[in-house]
Amino acid sequence: MKKLLRILIASALMIAVIPGTYVYAEGEDYSNTDYWNNLCTQSDSSLSSEQKASCTAYMTYMSQQSSSLQEQLADIESQRAAIAANVKEYAAKVQDYSNQASALNDDIADLNGQISVKEAEITAKQEEIDATQEQIDTIQTKLKTRIESQQSTMRLNQYLDIMMGAKSFSDLIRIMNGLSDITNFDQNTWDQLSVLIEQQNKDKEELETAKAELDTAKQSVVDKQNELLALKYQAQIVEEEYRKQQAELEAEGNRIAANIDAIREQITSISNALNEVATSAGWTYPVPGASISANTWYYSSGGIHLGEDFAASQGTSVLAVGNGVVINSADGCPYGYLGSSCGNSNGGSWGGGNQVYLLTSINGSLYAVKYLHLLAGSPAATGTIVSAGTVIGQVGSSGNSSGPHCHIEVFYLGTGSLTSYATSWNGDLAFGCGWAAAALSKLCENGASAPCRVKPESVFGG
Repeated sequence: MKKLLRILIASALMIAVIPGTYVYAEGEDYSNTDYWNNLCTQSDSSLSSEQKASCTAYMTYMSQQSSSLQEQLADIESQRAAIAANVKEYAAKVQDYSNQASALNDDIADLNGQISVKEAEITAKQEEIDATQEQIDTIQTKLKTRIESQQSTMRLNQYLDIMMGAKSFSDLIRIMNGLSDITNFDQNTWDQLSVLIEQQNKDKEELETAKAELDTAKQSVVDKQNELLALKYQAQIVEEEYRKQQAELEAEGNRIAANIDAIREQITSISNALNEVATSAGWTYPVPGASISANTWYYSSGGIHLGEDFAASQGTSVLAVGNGVVINSADGCPYGYLGSSCGNSNGGSWGGGNQVYLLTSINGSLYAVKYLHLLAGSPAATGTIVSAGTVIGQVGSSGNSSGPHCHIEVFYLGTGSLTSYATSWNGDLAFGCGWAAAALSKLCENGASAPCRVKPESVFGG
């Protein structure tokens, strides 16, 4: 009898326990972190200006949510002066960032897989707990009804009087006498209730353990994502500082086509065919479907940029902007990286990777158009006569490049003929318009006479 009383009181206490609610908060603007991390850890050259701005805002938002990320970004920013002073050394490290980023993304994918499994376990365990609770509620109702039926003997008005204890010795006697009337069937019911409560307590402990493991996995994802963003920010600073010096570094490289004698000989051999090339009526867009990832004459973050960057997926066709002839072509550079000088040893400009120099006649005027960073094996050969819209290469990321794009520069050469200019060209890869800061004194838009640099946006848009 005493055993039954202890079970009753313990059971009532167990039933009175209400499990807490587990709540997860999500950001209103950037809750889909998988999407934003995937977007914002890509190469800058593959992002539009709008995407870059959005990613900058996202990084700021994430740093506000995480003091550890804020500290990481501040520490990286403090290295900016050292990066600027040793830009070539840091640029060489950028090529390793993509490998590190790939490893971090693999870790995040693995953790997300673990999270999915753990969430399924939690759902299943909660369903078990809910099912057990239904059984407990059913038995509790049965016992309550049974005890209430004894009230005439025990003279108790409420079921909770039993849990609160007897009010006097005579009340206790009446309670004990009432409990002694519970049948063996009732005893089995109590035993069943005890087993269910014990199982439910075990299930709840397992549920809380699973939730803790889920929290740990989710925090690990956040930590990995922060590490990924910090890595991206460090690469971004290196790129910014490198771009500020890029034009000067390029100017240090080869300015004259190394094989100019062979080029002249080849052009002379096709001079009769060149005489038959008609002037184009307008400009043809060079990279269909591309987005503009950097404009002329300066990078948004600082540093001279003498052309317009057309970002597109690797292998996208690059077209001749008008009728003309390829007067120089450089090929053989692999997929590049920030700081790669590949290009000048192959007959092109420093860091330009695989290149094409097109001499074209448009609306009766003569222009040279420089295409850089093409895919290996795609540049049209020197001496190839082309029509507007002819494929002369494919988008790549060769030479000094951090992602697939085609860098295009345009030079106005006056009103001479294709044949005359091509056969007398001295091999200057800047076509008499200078390099680096000196090039800015030869801008057509500022009134410079031919030869002068044309802003590509003025003919292609962007």
